[in-house]
Amino acid sequence: MRENCVVCTVVRGRRVCMINANALICPICCAKTRNSQCDGCEYYEKALEFGKQKVQPTKSRDYIIKIDPEIEEKVDNALEMAEKGRVSSAENEITKLLIKHPNNHSVQFAMGVICLMKNNYDSAIKYFDRALAIFPDFIEAWFNKGAAHQRKLDVSEMIHSYQKVIELGDPKEDFVRQAQNILTGFEKSVRKESGITLDKYLQAKDKFIAAFALMEKRDWERALAGFQEVLSINPTHIQTFGNMGLCYAALGRKQDALNALNRALELDPKYEPAIINREMVKSLREGEHAYIPEVKPIEYYKDYSIKKKSLLSDLFRK
Repeated sequence: MRENCVVCTVVRGRRVCMINANALICPICCAKTRNSQCDGCEYYEKALEFGKQKVQPTKSRDYIIKIDPEIEEKVDNALEMAEKGRVSSAENEITKLLIKHPNNHSVQFAMGVICLMKNNYDSAIKYFDRALAIFPDFIEAWFNKGAAHQRKLDVSEMIHSYQKVIELGDPKEDFVRQAQNILTGFEKSVRKESGITLDKYLQAKDKFIAAFALMEKRDWERALAGFQEVLSINPTHIQTFGNMGLCYAALGRKQDALNALNRALELDPKYEPAIINREMVKSLREGEHAYIPEVKPIEYYKDYSIKKKSLLSDLFRK
């Protein structure tokens, strides 16, 4: 049964509040009412730690959240409508609310949820970011933003969003546990497949992106150097060997190209880009430069748990 926040009495209570006789309080009121009496509360400690880490003051923590019971009720009704499969009708209702209340975090969040349900991930992220600009501690928005990035296979942003959920949320809450489980499962998969830590994985991913950008500019030599850096961190990365094969082929180094593509296929015999490109390279003479008409984007990830469907169920609900 839903139990509303003891302070605002409107939003669902999710946190036990020490200064309110251990009654449930919503994240918004928690952020607004924190003070020295909260000493010993995990959320208060996290807020203090966050403040210590900041170099310069920003507007991100100086916010005032207005709670309008009528708007909250309309948002709840629209999301319940969407849950029952009437997504278009729900979208129409939220659109009307957006026109009247563009600065309401719940309304922006609700439209993000609608976009996520329609698999429109970029738009969903845009609306979640707008909600977070209004209410930076909006845990549900961080969770759903993480889910959108997960479905986009955007590893870095997915990790950042889920880490924020864990940082701001109560470990007992379902979506906090799910965020932790997703990150733990992903890290285990990375270690199993590559034998490297998640931090190393992300370092290699950044280097891969930089090398791929050079490859798109046809700066083959520098791209090769960049891909070598990737392999120094993640030596079994299939896509890197595949891209190196193309770079070598463009430089006229047929045997090096074949060696790289063969290595990619040793790691994954079904890796289609390497299969196709190896046939192309075989037709070249040593010293003949391959013509690469375009470089198609390739994701850095392998078959890690990020590919699994996000477990959203009804966790987007406030």
